[in-house]
Parts: sequence; structure tokens; C-alpha cells
Amino acid sequence: MQLITSLTSILFLLFLTINVESIYLRDRFRIFVGKVASTFHANWRQHYLSERPFVKNRFKLTKNGTNYNSSDFIYPMILTVGSCLVHRNLKVARSRHNSSLTYIDILNMDYDELPTDWAFENKDTARVACRLILKGIRQKLIFNRNFIETTSEKIHQSWLKRNAHRITNQLILPYKHLPENEKDKDRRAILIACRLFNELHLYRHFKTTPIHLTEPSIE
Repeated sequence: MQLITSLTSILFLLFLTINVESIYLRDRFRIFVGKVASTFHANWRQHYLSERPFVKNRFKLTKNGTNYNSSDFIYPMILTVGSCLVHRNLKVARSRHNSSLTYIDILNMDYDELPTDWAFENKDTARVACRLILKGIRQKLIFNRNFIETTSEKIHQSWLKRNAHRITNQLILPYKHLPENEKDKDRRAILIACRLFNELHLYRHFKTTPIHLTEPSIE
């Protein structure tokens, strides 16, 4: 009886240790995804502005328009999305003809300012990139140009599934047929994830080795 009790205690402690470690790694992964999502959005803003220096904003429809106080929409303006009342922070606009339509300026918002639907888009891309990175490490793959292209294609496929209802015909294409500037967006998600995996020393937490890219970064 004492032997059974001791064995039960050992098994319980083993289970508890494994469970605590699993929770810890999930937490590290969540932090990893958040950092990649934030950096990915900042990187997109930087490249968008450098490629279009005369563009001052980029308003996009959000599903989370009820999060903003109606009394804060005080500036009448004509935007690319139509005639709007613009929020006092100049980053949110509401249609003057349909108050249910709210737009947010994704170009001038930090990641932490994005409403849930747009933050999710960045986070989902980041989550796919982080999973592919960890899978590649555990399979001992070489992080070369072929790896970058293969994983970038998977990121694009995931993006297509999430956005099939609202993307333009130009982007409803297999990865290999995308223009290079669109491919670069997917590549940067992977490259950012690789860089942050090393900078955050996540290889220590996941008990792996740092990532060694054999290709120059295009971040």
C-alpha cells in the first residue's frame, strides 16, 4: 500500500512538473507571437511610408466601431473612403451618411492602438510564422532561401483563407504568381520571427539552438 502511495505521489509530481512546463512554454509562445505581431505591423508601416512618401493615411473599415465615443467625432473631412466625421485623435473616422461604418487609419496607428479585428490580422500572421519557425527548428531544417520561400508561401495560403471574402483579384493568386513586393510582406513575417526568436533568447526557453539564417534579411 505504501509503495502504491509513493508511486502515485511520484506520478502526480511528474504530471504537475510537465503541466507547469507546458503552461510556461505556452506563455513564452504567446509573448513571442505578440512581439512578432507588433514588429510586423511597425515594419509594414515603415515600408509603406518609404514606398509612398506622399501618402498621409490609409483608412480601412473596422468591425469594432462601437468602441469609439460618438461625441469624439468632430472634424468633417473628405477622405478616400468618402465624406466622414473624424475622431479628435485623427486616426478614426465615421461615415457621415452611415454612422455604422467606422474606419481606422492603420498607417498611423501603433499595433497597440489597432481595434481587435485588425490586431487579429497581424497576430494571426505572426502566429503562423512563429509555429513554422519552431517546427523548422525541431525538424533541424536549414534556414536558407528555400526555407524562407516555403514558409512564406504557407503564410500567404493562411492569409488567403482568412481574407477570401474581402481581398482584391490581384491577390487571389498562388504565392509564386504574386508580385515581389507582395511576396516580401510574407517573407518579412518569417524573417522578423527568426530575428526575434534569437533576440528574445527563446532558444533557451524552448531548449533549442539559435537560428542561423544563411540568407541576408530584407526587413
